[in-house]
Order: sequence, then structure tokens, then C-alpha cells
Amino acid sequence: MSEELQLRDIFVRNIDDKIDGVIKASDDSNLADEVDEYVLTNEIQANLERFLDTYNDPSADYTNGVWISGFFGSGKSHLLKILSHILGDIPGSFVSPGVDLPSRAQVVDVMRAKARDAGNHELEGLLESNLRIPATSVLFNIDSKAQKGSKTVLMDAFIRVFDEARGYYGANRYVAKMERDLDANGCLGEFERQFEQIAGKPWSKGRTQAAFSGAKIDKAFAAATGGEVKDILKDYQKQYNPTIADFADDVNDWLQHQEAGRRLIFLVDEVGQFIGSSTDLMLNLQTVTEELFSRTNGRVWVIVTSQEDIDAVIGDRTASQGLDFTKIKGRFAINLKLSSADAIEVIQKRLLTKNTQGEAAAEALWQAHHDELDALFTFQGDGTGRQYSNNKFGTREDFTATYPFVNYQFTLFQEAMRGMSSARFFEGQHRSVGERSLLSTISSALVEHKADATGSLIPFSALYDGIAGTIQSSVNHRILEAERELDPDTQKLALPLLKALLLVKQVDKFKANVRNLRILVLGGFGENLPGLERRIQETLDVLERQDYVHRTGDVYEYLTNDEQIVENEIKNVDIEDRQIRDRLGKIVSGDILDQPIVEYGRGRQKAKFRYGLTIDNLAQGKSYPLTLHIVTPMDGAPLEDKILRSAGERSVLRVILDNDSSTFMRDLAMAERTKKYLQLHINDQGSRRHILDSKRRDLEVMDHELKVTVAKAMCEAAIVYNGSTLNMKARESVPAIIAEAMQTLIGRLYTNFRLVEDLTYTEKDLPGVLADAAAPEGALKGTESVRNLLELPAQDVYDYAAGQSRRNLVPTVKDVIAHYDSEPYGWPLADTLACLCYLYGAERIRLTIDGNRIPRTDVVRYLTNQKKIDGMRVEIPKRYNAVKIRKLREFANDYLGLAGGRLPADAEDMARAIKEGLLAEVRAVENLQAANSRFVFVGQLDRPLERLRAVAARSASWILDEFPSDDADDNADDLLDDKELVIDPIRKVLNGVQRTVLADGLEWVKANDSNFTLASAGLQHERDEVLAIADDPQLYQNSKVNLFKTRLAELRQHLGELVDAERARATSTVDGVRESLTGFDSYRDAREDARRHALHTLDDAAAKITTAKYIADIRQTADDVSDNLPDLLNQLDAAREQPEPQAPDGVHDESKQSPEPRDSQSPSAERTASDVVMQTESEQAEAKQTQPKPVERTIRVTPPRTKPLLRTEGDVDEFLGEYRHKLIAAIKEGKRILL
Repeated sequence: MSEELQLRDIFVRNIDDKIDGVIKASDDSNLADEVDEYVLTNEIQANLERFLDTYNDPSADYTNGVWISGFFGSGKSHLLKILSHILGDIPGSFVSPGVDLPSRAQVVDVMRAKARDAGNHELEGLLESNLRIPATSVLFNIDSKAQKGSKTVLMDAFIRVFDEARGYYGANRYVAKMERDLDANGCLGEFERQFEQIAGKPWSKGRTQAAFSGAKIDKAFAAATGGEVKDILKDYQKQYNPTIADFADDVNDWLQHQEAGRRLIFLVDEVGQFIGSSTDLMLNLQTVTEELFSRTNGRVWVIVTSQEDIDAVIGDRTASQGLDFTKIKGRFAINLKLSSADAIEVIQKRLLTKNTQGEAAAEALWQAHHDELDALFTFQGDGTGRQYSNNKFGTREDFTATYPFVNYQFTLFQEAMRGMSSARFFEGQHRSVGERSLLSTISSALVEHKADATGSLIPFSALYDGIAGTIQSSVNHRILEAERELDPDTQKLALPLLKALLLVKQVDKFKANVRNLRILVLGGFGENLPGLERRIQETLDVLERQDYVHRTGDVYEYLTNDEQIVENEIKNVDIEDRQIRDRLGKIVSGDILDQPIVEYGRGRQKAKFRYGLTIDNLAQGKSYPLTLHIVTPMDGAPLEDKILRSAGERSVLRVILDNDSSTFMRDLAMAERTKKYLQLHINDQGSRRHILDSKRRDLEVMDHELKVTVAKAMCEAAIVYNGSTLNMKARESVPAIIAEAMQTLIGRLYTNFRLVEDLTYTEKDLPGVLADAAAPEGALKGTESVRNLLELPAQDVYDYAAGQSRRNLVPTVKDVIAHYDSEPYGWPLADTLACLCYLYGAERIRLTIDGNRIPRTDVVRYLTNQKKIDGMRVEIPKRYNAVKIRKLREFANDYLGLAGGRLPADAEDMARAIKEGLLAEVRAVENLQAANSRFVFVGQLDRPLERLRAVAARSASWILDEFPSDDADDNADDLLDDKELVIDPIRKVLNGVQRTVLADGLEWVKANDSNFTLASAGLQHERDEVLAIADDPQLYQNSKVNLFKTRLAELRQHLGELVDAERARATSTVDGVRESLTGFDSYRDAREDARRHALHTLDDAAAKITTAKYIADIRQTADDVSDNLPDLLNQLDAAREQPEPQAPDGVHDESKQSPEPRDSQSPSAERTASDVVMQTESEQAEAKQTQPKPVERTIRVTPPRTKPLLRTEGDVDEFLGEYRHKLIAAIKEGKRILL
């Protein structure tokens, strides 16, 4: 290859020829060249076929819309312009003066030839058929025709260009409307002549200043139309407010005046950018297209361009605004999509077509370097490898067609332009989509590098120069500054790097690390890639220090002017070293290690050890017995000194980071500063808000990168323990490295861990351990194996507790756990608890709380309760005399009935059980005595209860040490004798039927006390003998209760016989009175009811005698009957039958009078009779009230008591005389004397 061959020499086309990358709808000066140079790519051919196939078909009446989509540089604007000349004639008003515009037929012929050259005869035929369809094309850029600020801005733009296409003044729709009306009436030409005469200038110039020519316009209008007018334009302003329907009608009216079948085509550039996210504009476009279709019967077509395809536009708006835009998709049913590949093909054919020597040179380069292409141009990153290259990359055809560019550059540049446009990096609106094309940018780069030798490459960064003039100064200010400020040597690489970084700044997911930046600035083959990447890194370091770029991890970002200001402010934020270490601690503990726990175990045991974290001696979180200490480059001591410092640290593992890791320490500081800065500026608004949001995203990326960087640094760090560096097998994973290193630390720190290395207990196993240890040897299956495993570690626990006891210390369970958790043990908690359960079950230790022994049923529950273990004490039980323990067990069995499983095996527990049993017996005897104090023999419990209380009041330790004793007060034999001879017999009597016999018998005797008072002395003596038996203190012995029962039965019988005899005598007395009563005349003469009452009184007395229990009551009832006989007789006398009384004088018994007939009595007679009756009744009532009460006639006369004692006949005579006197006096009074 000749070294003299330059890039300018290898192309067919002269690369110095100007390429206008801007396709303007209004610019037709170079139309012929544009048509000749237009490249019918395969994609464009396919799109044209699809469109023309529908457009040419007269039966295709379902749509009138075409949506052309494609991003920057895809050629959509160029295609739209070519279509306008293919599909229809260009209105004369749209053609610039002096321009010789190719006709429609000429343009179609050129395109047919291109299709024919491409072998696409179908497209050639479609183009020919299309030429036969008459049409008018109206091409315009909507942004240049629309007047913003109106709700009808889109419709107004259509009206304007349609007016302009007809020669009217579309810039002022009221003027255009006036022109249209004049034209429709054949007056426009005359108006123009009249205006020119009046104004002295042609109407074409005057209408642009219509506001200043109102009077002249009125005169010209009047002269042309023959009528008087005033302020005609104001009238149009008031009256002309067109709707979309009005516009469509106007178009249809125009078509009706054209030749048959002519169509009108609106070709609108950059509609997508113009509409943006506006719902109203999108709906207006839909309505305009629909109305034009329906009102013109499909003769009007609307063809638009947009960066986004219609599916994306509809989907985004439907999702974000909740509206249905699917109708517009139906209206724009033809979608023509232009891809990046199509743009590449255009560039290759228009600019990069090689001449013969160029083909040879490119071929030779490919042969020499095609094996390197993947390595040279494959991007690193998260899914970004080769994503900018198409599937032709690396092939001979692609390389030779693209050289001196590389396949990826075209797609990446389009992505860059799209991102920069979205970020508003360009001057003016929509700059990225129309004012610089990929074609012109590539052309510009070729011109800049035309003198480069063949074999070199044009780097991606060189494309920046083609668009530099359109970028806002606030964006590329730093590049311009670098050109002025940086030294020339640094500039050589710094400027390409800054340009490349600016281009990819807004490319989503592009990772601008050193490797990828090397691809972007690579200027040829044969570069020393490691050396180039090293120089790139050095240059980037310079740029970072001077705030040209910002680094997040290994990714660099270009800083705009505003971003550079924020970057400086962030770097000036004050933070403390502690905050940097804290941030590192959060990354290590939260993201890299996750859980600071490591497993250790050489046998079956896999114990988990938690460790704490310190960084440069600053604790991170809670401290633990084991520590992971990270030493950072912030400690500037040499590595050897850092290793020596670890000597003697038996519980600390050091991770000493390499001093070369200082970069990530700076990143940690930057992340902390950024975080603090964002917090301080959380409420900032305006342009800074966007930068702060970007910084917030950068911080997230920075945090992610730091996790990776810190993990890598820890993998490469020196792992040091106790003054020595450990050789690690694991080096790929930080958790694996720490786990391996911790094995060494734990093994050397916890030397007694081997005692439990074969144990695998959990808290669920503790009840089983307790039961196994408590079971007799061989009683439970597997107990021997449990004992074998636990014997050694349990013995160690026992020795520790015993040692504490010898020092008069009683350890708590918490003390035991802490002792075996620390070095040299490090036992798992469950294993320590298992040892305690084992010792407890084997009765080798005692567990107490507040001096009270914890029962076996509660041991596991207490041991696993963190709130309990602090107060639980581990005691070594005392050893007692076996003979004495046996005697105690015999006593407990004999006295309390406690034997076997009911009596604890532990001596102290047994003593407590005996004490509790004795206390319970005391309470039982006391309750028995209190409930039966009425019985004399219960007093026999006093002395046994006194002895029982004395022993029960003693402590459990006294029972173990002193009882049974020979002391008279607490001799065990006496207690047993008391129980056998006194307590149990008395309890038997009082808890059985005998108590009922005694209680009921004594109650009966007490209840019949009055009967016994009236009984004979013999019966009273018999009663006294029964009571004497009940009061016998030894009643509970020798069946004395049965004797009491027998004698009581006899006494009941004898007393019953006495009561029955008294009842018989009383009944006889009542019968005698009855007989006497019924024999008296008083009884026979009394009324029936009085006789019944008297007999009923005697019946009640007889019934009372029958039911009476007491002799006194029986006698009293009989006496009362005898005493009441006179009263009964008097009552009977009072109730004798009386004769009818005589009527008083003057009163006649009306019942004996002959009644007069009622009809014959007068009213006065009736009143007289009534008065008589009332008087008679009143007199009778008075007579009854005046009748005397009956006089008592039958009495008893009490004998006189002349003297207390009659001794002589004289005394008798005196008594009889007195008695006779009383009797005669009663007789004289008319009374009867009842003897």
C-alpha cells in the first residue's frame, strides 16, 4: 500500500463537494441534484411499493393518511420531498422565481430508472401508474407555517398552505378569505388593478401591510365589486372563524372546479415533533384528516413525518392520558418506517463509494485486520456489547463500504443526536431533526480528515465537529475552554475524549469507561491498545481534577458549564473522615457480607459465630467477641507496620486494603459529599433541578459501582491474623474469603470447641436430654449414647460450677452461658443448655430462683427464657447420709403416703415435699378440729396437733439433718403413733357415717329436753347415760359410737311410749268434751253453721294433739279444750233459731197487701210506695242496731280460796258456805254453772 495515498483519493465522489444535509421543503433550487443523488435503498423501495400499491388502487377507500417515521438522519424529510414531486404537481406559487423546476414526469422518470437499475420492476410499474393520477402536492414544514398560541394552530397551518397553494395570502387568513371571495366572483383581477392604481404598488406587496392600507383596500374593493364598503377587512375579521369542517368544504369546493379525478396531497414535515405530547393537537390532526377524507370522498391525502412510529405515539398517549387514539391509527393506516440501516446504506452509496484504488486499499486493510475487528470495536458494559453494530459488521462488504468509518458509528451517532435533542443541547427547536443530517456530518468529517493516510480511521469523536455549531454554548463551553486552557500535549487526547463524552452523554446505558472511550477515539489500526488506554486514563484523571468530567466508578461523564459549577460545589462540601468510613461500613456489612455470620465446625457441629465490624478502629454497629477490622488507605502506614499492629489480637481478623485502592476511597468521599449536597439542595428548582436529578441518579450508580469496587479491593487485600498474613484459597468472593480466614481465627481462639464438635443440639432437643439423663441406666433407649456425647462437656460445666461454689460464689445460668460463649470455648447456646439439662437430670446440679428449686417440669421452659436465666442459679447439691435418707423415705411413706414417683429422688426436694406434706396435714387436722369442736373427743387432737406443728414448722434442711430425732417434741415414732392411735381413728369417725349418728343423736336429745323434764326420773336417768357416752373423750375407740347408737335407740323408744300415752289421754279428754257438748240443748237449738263451727274447733284440737311432739303441748291442748267448753256453749246459745220479728206500728208488710196493677198506679202513687219501702228498711236497720247483745249464760265458778289449807270441819263449812253463796248468786243472775 502506498503511504502517499490519502483518504481524499479513494472515493468516486469528490469529498470536497458540498453536501447539503438540510432538506428544506421550501428550497427547490437544487431539486434536480437532490433527485439525481437520491438513493433508492431496499427499505425505501419496499416502503414505496407498499404505499403506491394502495395509493394507485381506486378501490382502496379505507384510508387517506401516511405516517413516515424515522429518527435523526434516517432521510424521512428527504423522502417526503421526493414523494411530493412524484405524486403531484407543485403549485406555481410554491416555485421560487427564476428556478427551472423539474416537472413531475421528469422526477418520476428518474425514479423509474433508479428502480429499474435496482431490478425492481414492480416499483417501476407503480411509479408509471401513479403518473397517470392527476394530483397537486402541497409540501410544508408545519413548524414554519404554524402560528403558536392558538387552539386551532394545526388547522390554521393547513388553511394557510392551501391558500398559498392557490396564490392567496395565507399569512393573513382574513386577507386570504377576501381574495378567495373576490376570485370566486370573478373580481380578483379587477381588485388588484384598482389597488395598484390607488396605492401605487402591486397588491402582492400591499397585502403584506394590509393593516396600513385599510382605506385603499376599501376603495379598490368597492371599485371592483361596484358596491360601497367600509372597513372590509374588519368585517372579515369579525365574521370569518372557520372550523375544520369549513376547511374541508373549501378544499372539496376547489376540487370540484378541477379536472375529474384530481387529488390534493398535503405533505407535512415533522408533525410528530410539532404535536409533542399535546392531546388537542393530536385530536386536531385526526379530525382534519377524517374531515378531508369524508368531505372529498377520499380525494385528499395527508402524508406526515415523525421521529416516532404511530404505534409508539398512540401507545404513549393512550397510557399517559387515558384517551383512546386508536382512530388516528386507522386513519393513518399506511406506516412507512425508515431505520438506521437505511441511513447507513445512503451514506455508503452517496459518500463512501470507493474508486478502484480505494476498493483495493480497503480490501487490503480488511485482509490485514479483520480478525481484530471484534476485539477493537466491541463495547463493554451491561448488555451494551456490539449493540450499535448491525449484523453486517466484520464482513468484507461492510468494511469496504463503510471505511474509513466503522459500522457502529452511524447508529451510535444517531442515538447520540436523539439524546442530545431530548436534553435540549441544540440551539433552537427541533434542531436535531432537520438542520443537521447524518449525511452532512459524515461529509464534514471526511473533509476534515481528507489528508489522512489510507489505513487510518476517522474516530467517532470526529463527528462532533460536524454539529459543533448547532450546540448551545453552555453545553460545549468546556470543550472550547479546553482548547484554550489545556497544554497542547494534553489536548491531543483530551479534546477527542471530551468530544466523544459529550456525544454519548445522553445515550442511554452507554458505559463511558476507558475501554469504550478507547473505541470512540481510536484513529487507526496498529495502535498499542494498552498504551492508548493508559494514556486515556491519565488524560481522564487530569480532566477529572479540573472538573471537565465527572467519574462514577469507572464511568466518565462530560460536564456542561452548569454541571461543572455543581461539581465544584459538591467537591467543596465538608465531610469528616468518620462519614467516609461509615459509608464504607454500610457497603461492607449491608451489601458485600450481608450477614456478619460465619459457620465453624470440624465434626457434626456447625456452629454460627457472629462478628463485629471496625474500619480503621472505628466500630461499625454492635460489638461482638469476634471482630473483622478493615484497614483502609486512609491509614497511610506501610503494609508491614499494619501487619505488625495485629500481633496479639487473638479475636481480630484484619483486612488490609492495598494503598493503591485510594481511588475508591476518593469515590467514597465523593459519594458522601454528593449525598450531603443533595440533601442541602433538595428544594432547588429551575435548570439546577435537572442537574440535581442527574446527580441523584449518578449517586445510585456510584453506590452500585462502589459495591463492586470495594468487593474487588477486599478480594485483593492482605488477610492478617495475630501478626501473620494468611494464605487464602478463596479469592473470588469476599464472604468466602472471610469465612475461610475466620476458620483459622476461631480454631485458634476457641480451643475447647472440640468438646462439643460432635454435638448438634437445638432447643427442641433439651426435653429429651433432660429425660435421658434422669432415666436409670438402660431404662430409655439411646440414653447411653447421649451420656457418652455429653459426659465430657457436661463435666467441664460441672467443674466450673463447683469451682465457683468452692469460692463461695453461686453462678447464674447467664454466667455459665457467658463463660462458655467466650474463649476458649465458643460453644453454641443450645450445647451449653444441653449440658445443664444433662447435669440437672442426673441430679448433679440444682437450678433455683429466689432460693426455690425449679421443678423438672419447668427446667427447659426456664432455661430457654431469656428473662429467667439472669436470676437462675446453678448450685452444687449437698451430699446426705444414705441411712438417714432411707429413714426419711420410710417416714414419708408411712406418715404421708409418699412413695415411688410421688416422692422426689433429690434429697432436698424430698425434704421439701415432706415439709409440704406435714404442713398440709397440719391444715387438715386443724380444719377437722375446727369443724367438729362440738364433740368432746376431738379435744384428743390437741397434743398430736401440737407435735405435728412443731415438726412442720422446721425447715427442709432441718428435716434432712435432724429428723427423725429422739426429742420428745418431734420424735417420728410419736408422730406415727399419733397418726395411728388418734388422728386417723378420729378422722375415720368424723369423716364417716358415725359422725352423722353422733350429730343427729345429740341433736335429738337436745330437741326433746322439754319432754325429758316432764318424764319420769328413770327416763331422765336413761337420757343422762346416753349423754355420758357421747361425752366420753375416748369415744373414737372400742366401738363406743355403736354403743351410743344402741342406747340412743332405746331412749328414743321409751320416750316415744311416754308421748303416745300422753296423746291418748288428751284425745280422750277431747272426746269427752265433744260428747258433753252435743248433749246440751244449746247445741241442739243452735243453727247448723254454729254447730259445725263448735265441732270444727274440737276437731282442730284433736289434730293438734295427734301431731304434737312435746308432752307439754299435748297437755296444754287438752286443758284448753276443757276450759273452752263454756265459751262453746255460749256461742251456741247466741246462735239459737229466733222467731220472726213483728212490724212496727204504722208499717204494713207490703207482701201481704194485694198489689194493685201497675197500669192503674199513678206516678204519685209510685213515689209514695217507694218512700214507704225506704222508710221500712231504715227502721229495720235501726231496730237491729238497738237489739241487746246476747248475755253469757254458761259459766264456770271457781271455788273460793278461804284458807290455804282446810283443817277442821269449821274450815270445811266456811268453804262450802262461801262456795254455795257464789253458786246461788250465779243462778240468780240467770246463769248456768258448768261443773
